[in-house]
Amino acid sequence: MQSLIRERFWIIRARKTIKSILNECFICARFKVKSLSSGPSPLPPDRVNDCAIFEVVGIDLAGPLFLKTGEKVWITLFTCAVYRALHLELVNALSSDAFLLALRRFIARRGRPRIIYCDNGTNFRSAFNNLAKLDWHKISREASTQKIVWKFILPIAAWWGGWWERLVRIIKELLRRSLGKSISVKSTKPEKVLNTNDAIVKKYTSGRLVKEPK
Repeated sequence: MQSLIRERFWIIRARKTIKSILNECFICARFKVKSLSSGPSPLPPDRVNDCAIFEVVGIDLAGPLFLKTGEKVWITLFTCAVYRALHLELVNALSSDAFLLALRRFIARRGRPRIIYCDNGTNFRSAFNNLAKLDWHKISREASTQKIVWKFILPIAAWWGGWWERLVRIIKELLRRSLGKSISVKSTKPEKVLNTNDAIVKKYTSGRLVKEPK
């Protein structure tokens, strides 16, 4: 602006005058204002409090994978909220029954989780409703099995599940690299492919150990 003014006028202390005028300009102030930046919010207690592995888990589905036979399968992802451990199961449908079977296999191998985090998928909601119909007071009196606490994220806040969505993305990237764009596998090999990718992701999420200070 100063160069344009000097083409016709010579103003003493023009820089200071122009600066004072611009500082009083309401429109300029609106465009130059900086957005408010806030630090990251603290993690919820379920993410930081010490507990048994897979005691608090996040669950999601990824896929589908196309088999050579023409069938489709999906990956059920279980990840520990505290230690980032990973467990993968295959399901042949997006129904609640298929998910409950995957959950039973997970519990048989890893133990029963105390808290489950997931999104509002119809299969998760239906599984929750089916389990809620059981008489848990009678079950807890006659056996050591306790009711699992389900925590659903808000439908409009998908980023709440970012700690398991990130692992879903890693799994998909590994599958594309190992299987190609078609993502089709033989019906006898999907578990083998999952186990290989499971091992790779575990190395990624385990992180680097920091040496103790001397």
